[in-house]
This record gives sequence, structure tokens and C-alpha cells, in this order.
Amino acid sequence: MTNRERMELRRVFIAGTIQGANAGLRIDDQGYREQIAVLVRARFPEAECFDPSAGVTRQLADPTTMSVIGELIGDVPPVLDLGSLPAELAALRATFNEMTREAAKCDLCVAFLPGRTLSMGTAMEMQAAFSAGVPVVAVTSLVDNLAVMSVSSWVARDLDALAGLLDGLRETSVPLPGQGHGEDRALAGDAAG
Repeated sequence: MTNRERMELRRVFIAGTIQGANAGLRIDDQGYREQIAVLVRARFPEAECFDPSAGVTRQLADPTTMSVIGELIGDVPPVLDLGSLPAELAALRATFNEMTREAAKCDLCVAFLPGRTLSMGTAMEMQAAFSAGVPVVAVTSLVDNLAVMSVSSWVARDLDALAGLLDGLRETSVPLPGQGHGEDRALAGDAAG
């Protein structure tokens, strides 16, 4: 690959599970978002780390929204018309879609899917970034997952491997988005040592 330039990160989208495959309304620990932000800011101090979970989790924590979701979970109709959702759920849905679109407005998307965690929302964020030509780093061991491998620029095994990859992005030139694909990018855990 000869078309390379130094990566400048002004805005990094931090994707990852909020509810994942949890039943009901349980929200996963969101502490990983700050861990990733710390890693990014240590290497790219001017970068904004965009956290799409804040608005979504705030709405999910609202007692009225929780009650409406609880009622829906308790009595799911055979066909659910999403055009006639209660206002609280329509607002939550709009926020989720708005936050997902933000992935396309960033310079890098870091998607945290530890171990074998699956998350439909994270997959949507990764696809939004990929479709806009934004490089995607998946922090996961899901190298056998077609969705992850199809939209990721790099796969880092864990946060330590992500740190090594970010060091490399800061210190060297990288392929421009759309230049090269998964087949010519090493698993970050191997490249980072």
C-alpha cells in the first residue's frame, strides 16, 4: 500500500454494548468508554471522544420510560407497529438512531466487544462508520464473526492491543480509509506484540 498519510484524530466514536443481549432493561457496565477515552487522549490530546451512550442511558433510566418498556416486554403483541409507539419509546428510538449516525461524522470508530460479546447496536454503529469511510477498530476476539471482519479496519484483542495500535497510528502513517481492507491488516494483538 503506497497511499498513506499520518492519521489525525479530531473525533473518535466509542461504540460498544449498552444492553447487549441482556433480557429486560439491564445495562452493561459502561466504564470501558472512559478507559478507551483515556487511551485515545493520551496519544491524541486534541481528540474529542464521542460517547453515544450518555443520551440513551439517561432515557433508559427515566422511570416513565422504564415503566413503558416494562409494560411492552410483559405484553408483546404479535405484530408491533413501531409507528405508534408511546412518546417515551419514540424519543428513545430517535436518540438511538441519532447517536448511531454520529459514527459517520468521526475520524475513527473504536468498537468494544470484549470476548465474544455481541451487540446489535454496536454492529449498527460500526456499519455507519464503515459506510462513511471511517476506519473501524474492533476490540474483540470475534475474528470468526463475518460482520466484525467485514467492516473493521483492524481487530485488537483487548485494550492493551488497542493502546499499541493507537501508538502506531500516532507515530506512523496509515492507509487512507478505503485503501486496503481486512485482508491486508494484521490482527492488532499480533502487530502490537
